[in-house]
Amino acid sequence: MLIESPALPYDFSELEPAMSRDSVVFHFLRHQRVCFDRMRALARDTGLGELSLEELIRVTEKSAAHRALYCCAAEVWNHNLFWRSMRPRGGGAAHGLIATAIAERFGSFERFTHTLKAAVSAHFGSGWLWLVWRTGAVEILVTQNAVTPLTRGDTVLLALDLWEHAYYLDHQNRRAAYVTTYLEELVSWDFANGVLEELRRCPPRARAVGDKAVPRPLRPRAAAAARRARTSP
Repeated sequence: MLIESPALPYDFSELEPAMSRDSVVFHFLRHQRVCFDRMRALARDTGLGELSLEELIRVTEKSAAHRALYCCAAEVWNHNLFWRSMRPRGGGAAHGLIATAIAERFGSFERFTHTLKAAVSAHFGSGWLWLVWRTGAVEILVTQNAVTPLTRGDTVLLALDLWEHAYYLDHQNRRAAYVTTYLEELVSWDFANGVLEELRRCPPRARAVGDKAVPRPLRPRAAAAARRARTSP
């Protein structure tokens, strides 16, 4: 398989005290790495092993035969963005391009944080919180379980894991406290600004059609794999 093993962008203890070393170790090794290993095992002998992670997710998303493979691949991709959405001594008010985009969409940073926290509070069960760039504006999106914005044509600016394993060691069942800690002490606005700067320099090929975005076309090899996935029993 061509997909590289996931790696953290910092040491296990560098997010302390906002996120404990034990929480990062447990989350990375017992969840993301387990998903990665299961993905490799499930992809074996499927003819999908030469796809990139993004292509694998898009090819298997609607395939009932590859549902478990899709979920594992999506969780690997989601976690990759989650780790990069945080940094040591992060948090606080947004700055740079993302601050401007938030102000234009929500009116103020305070209204943005209120809307984000309300979206998390209204979400039942496991899933993910996303800040995405869609049709020229930032949007808050919450998805269930392993569902990812990748297949919607959205560009992810920030990701926050809402599965209970992401916060239970540090916050028990207090999801709201975990979200507040993320915003005040962990979130990497630099990462979001880097994505926006890249979009400004090199806009994606996805284009808005009505209220939806059209995902990029698959490479020929991935398109062939998608056809095989759709016809699998």
